[in-house]
Amino acid sequence: MIATKRITLYEKAVLVTEEYLGPAGERFLRRQINTHLNIEPEQLSKKNLPKLINWSSIAFALLTNNPKVIEAFTNDLRSLILNGK
Repeated sequence: MIATKRITLYEKAVLVTEEYLGPAGERFLRRQINTHLNIEPEQLSKKNLPKLINWSSIAFALLTNNPKVIEAFTNDLRSLILNGK
């Protein structure tokens, strides 16, 4: 029997963020979590997601002026609340 590793919510959020920011995605997300949630990234839970999504979307908007990309990024993060993407 092959053991499968269960992916954490933080790891799922990193995957989403890396789709938009490449390898810098994890560092970006870690900073958002540490700065705005005052928790370690590994402690991320669904109850923290709305605040994280809000701050991450604001910070992401400072990196691009493309509203469609900002909306897609935000919606992809929101999907973690509903289905864990």
